[in-house]
Amino acid sequence: MGGKTTGRETVGRKSFFVGAVVVALVVALTVGITVARSQEGASLPTLGPSELLAKVAQEAPKTTTVNGDVTWINDLLGSASVQLPGGEGGLASLLQSGSGRFWYQEGRLRFESQGSSGDIVAVVSGDSAWVYSSESGTATEYTLPTRPTGRADAEDGAIGDATAAIDLPQKIQNMVDMLVPDATLTVTTATVAGRAVYVLTMVPSATNTVVGSVQAAFDSTTFVPLRAQVFAKGDTKPVLEAGFTKVSYDEVSAATFDFTPPADAKVEHSTLTMSAGMLYKMMGAVGHEPDERSPAGDPGSDAARRDAELTLDEATARAGFTLAAPVAPALPFKSAAVIDASMMDALSVGATGDAPAPADVSGAPLVVLRYGQGFGTVVVFETRIDDAQWAQATAALAQVPLLGAPSAFGGHQAYQLGTRLGSLVAWRQGDVVVLVGGSVSQADLEAFASSIHE
Repeated sequence: MGGKTTGRETVGRKSFFVGAVVVALVVALTVGITVARSQEGASLPTLGPSELLAKVAQEAPKTTTVNGDVTWINDLLGSASVQLPGGEGGLASLLQSGSGRFWYQEGRLRFESQGSSGDIVAVVSGDSAWVYSSESGTATEYTLPTRPTGRADAEDGAIGDATAAIDLPQKIQNMVDMLVPDATLTVTTATVAGRAVYVLTMVPSATNTVVGSVQAAFDSTTFVPLRAQVFAKGDTKPVLEAGFTKVSYDEVSAATFDFTPPADAKVEHSTLTMSAGMLYKMMGAVGHEPDERSPAGDPGSDAARRDAELTLDEATARAGFTLAAPVAPALPFKSAAVIDASMMDALSVGATGDAPAPADVSGAPLVVLRYGQGFGTVVVFETRIDDAQWAQATAALAQVPLLGAPSAFGGHQAYQLGTRLGSLVAWRQGDVVVLVGGSVSQADLEAFASSIHE
């Protein structure tokens, strides 16, 4: 089985890996994705949803090595055949169904995908990441953001660890309690990749969602997540699926995480300028769980949470422009949040060498409005943009076949996308760009969006 290390750097990287898994799971549970299907599995001790999630948080970080064969399914568009941007090869090919190999060991990661459209290799080690596509013949090295210091380091000590261990079960129970009004959570058992697993299943309670259920399978010994599936309402086959078909916790050679571009590859270099601290700040802006130990300026503080629970009038005042709000919406207004332009700027990728430079953003804040409840929530994103920026945006959208050509919608030229798990529509109204999306039917989303038009 996988070995353990005690160095602070390795602990930090393990925490980042497991934290990413937990964040992904929480996002899936909160936004809406799984499966409520009883499965016949191994005989295991009974665990409830809260107990299972606590086990995952406590036990999964102890595993420092995971590797194996992986597969994924993407059937969002059903039988529709759509050419993905960038051709059939390159990173766009990962949006289709496929298979490959995955290695993770003590903070380093390697992923390989093989297919008729070419091979993809991604390696993350230290402060850099390499992505190579045999189809395009390009190898790009990304310089990764630095890990924030201060708060995380302060909690690495024994006292902090003990406090976290005491608080964890209650925090997880609080999270589950918050989900109860929006979905039914159950735990069953099954076998995945030859391992006995616990299967956490969630069925949305919202009647207007097209999501049927979401399912996550965790190894019953290590509690490492082995598979996730998303089902559309009424379907027996997953629309989205990703997971291991074969898994091992044995250590691998350190050379596995070395990468040298092929001699004939075109090499590019880019810098990811968004710091992890800025990511936490953005999480705070959209409703991060408040932490009683956080100072008022911290993204996890009560003040940050209040920033994510604004009224329409408060959001308008902070945005500095008139919001395109729906008139007599079919769904009740829940809350608004305003993300500063500085946070949006931080999403840019700084390029060097032959890599393309990022486009300028509008400089206006991004406003997020929420309507409805649970999986039936519809989210409205708005920001101000000028003619030149809109022309640049529409030129980029024209290169995405999934959206198709703009169509007339409520007196505006709009881009629309309908999938088996949700829909979206985007248009420009005056000097404001509006994007409306949700895990609801395309007809329901269009009806909601039509109430926003001038």
